Amino acid sequence: MKTSELEGGALDYWCARALVDDDEEIAFVQVEPNVVVTLAHGALRKLAQPFSPSVDWADAVEILERADELRWLRSERGAHCWVRFRANDPCEGDADHPRIALLRAFVHARFGDAVDSPPSGPHAVRERKVRPYDAGGVPPTYGSHASGDAGSEIGDIRSVPRP
Repeated sequence: MKTSELEGGALDYWCARALVDDDEEIAFVQVEPNVVVTLAHGALRKLAQPFSPSVDWADAVEILERADELRWLRSERGAHCWVRFRANDPCEGDADHPRIALLRAFVHARFGDAVDSPPSGPHAVRERKVRPYDAGGVPPTYGSHASGDAGSEIGDIRSVPRP
């Protein structure tokens, strides 16, 4: 998919992915019909919350706040956005609405001209590796101690067993 043509849920998905660094984990509890994410990046914390910057400025403000320089031009053809994010080269985006133009520029700044179609089921992403998990299940663990052997105390919260 071309980043210049992203819209709706696919645009929301790639904006969420672009918000976190590669070494940080982002979990997608749901992708369709709406994006629901769990992520932590700096002061931004979302725990299984809907994320739809393409339809709501409340979510798009997370992207807007990352802009160091920003210019918009509106015309009868729509909106054009020129933006520089965090000392990167400037990126541009076009759309019918200025918010969508900004979001497309944000995704382009992070991932380039093209991205893949979003996976459909629940999954987690770290270091650009997608790891699916069952709906309602526990997202995959990426830690170096995630061996899963029965004698390991890692991850044991020492809760009292229920009858």
